[in-house]
Amino acid sequence: MKHFLLRGIVFLVVGIPVFCRAQMENTSFKMICSAIGQKDFFKARTLYNADQRQLSVVQQQFIEAVLSNAFNRPQASNQKIGPLLKAGGGLPDSLQLRLYRIREDNYVKLHQYKAAKTAVQELLNRYGTILKEEEKSDLENNLKLWTALEPVPPQRVQLRSSRIKMEKDKAGLNNLDMITESDTLSCIFDTGANLSTITRSAAQSLKLEVIPAGIDVGALTGNTVKADLGVCKKMRIGNNIIEEVVFLVLPDEALAFPQIGYQIHGILGFPVIEALREVQVTQDGYFIVPEKETDIHTASNMAIDGLSPLIQIDGRHFTFDTGADHTILYRSFFLEQQPQLIRSWKPVKIGLGGAGGKKEYEGYKISHTFSILGRNVQLDSISLLKEPVSNETVYGNIGQDLIRKFKKMTLNFDRMFIKFD
Repeated sequence: MKHFLLRGIVFLVVGIPVFCRAQMENTSFKMICSAIGQKDFFKARTLYNADQRQLSVVQQQFIEAVLSNAFNRPQASNQKIGPLLKAGGGLPDSLQLRLYRIREDNYVKLHQYKAAKTAVQELLNRYGTILKEEEKSDLENNLKLWTALEPVPPQRVQLRSSRIKMEKDKAGLNNLDMITESDTLSCIFDTGANLSTITRSAAQSLKLEVIPAGIDVGALTGNTVKADLGVCKKMRIGNNIIEEVVFLVLPDEALAFPQIGYQIHGILGFPVIEALREVQVTQDGYFIVPEKETDIHTASNMAIDGLSPLIQIDGRHFTFDTGADHTILYRSFFLEQQPQLIRSWKPVKIGLGGAGGKKEYEGYKISHTFSILGRNVQLDSISLLKEPVSNETVYGNIGQDLIRKFKKMTLNFDRMFIKFD
């Protein structure tokens, strides 16, 4: 869905190609760094596997730290980062700064909020004078967030196999029941939500512990709203029990769409879904947590950019958002296919937005065929943006229109794959 994104919770490894040019002439390393800078961790992994022997020990440790983070191995990533930062390893300040950002992200994925706070403090103390104003503002917002969450214990989960019938809401999105001792709330199942989100009235109904925080939360259009934090001490999804779940708490009107009479009450985002390790969603509307994880023997096709899942399709990398009803393609796709697109399709205005407002972009409505697991899947009337959206480097955002083409979708956050059947 991605209506909201915490300002600052964007762990981009930017500036790496600049480092590569300035610090080392190793062509392989520069190519890997360039792929990382574009969030194409799949390409970076392929290049690293092919050219690892051509890299120095420090280069290898750096790349492994980044890729371990991207493929959801935060502890392994931190094990690489610790020695690099402690010794310096000959790395320039710009690259050490990026390692601090990745380490912050690792601690967030491990729900170690105090350690995440310390990572931000160290970063600001060491590099505050060389940060751009926007970067510094984002980090200060993060510091406010992790400071507020510092007393909160890490999220815990008791996994049990479950099969739950989901309900479609007015917008056609899948909803799961979040059950607490106080009440039951129907929430959107949304891998595209960086953090789970809830309205203030729903937080009161569920008796969440609300922590005043005044965090800046950015909408897709660039507008910001203020959010507090809520902690659900214990909740149940099917037979699975999850404790110490963190929510963004927003004003009810920030999740309202009065033009269509639609109100979102809650969103179960990435940290909750990832905790279940593997989930399956069927075409007829069932949410399944299997007793045993699915066994596959192919390279993982899912990565994580901060808290946002990525999927590789046809050699391209996309964000993957179960809370989005439709797939949308971005400028990177347009630039790659530009001559054919201009010949085949007429330009149109495309409106995008969410609770924070709406913005129009130049673009096209196109048909495109994706090849997934040997099967060609055509989608019609896909929105393709000619203009850039923020700093987006992926090819697009995959939504429910593609997912619905299959009888079952499997998301595995242990071995990091998305499988369609």
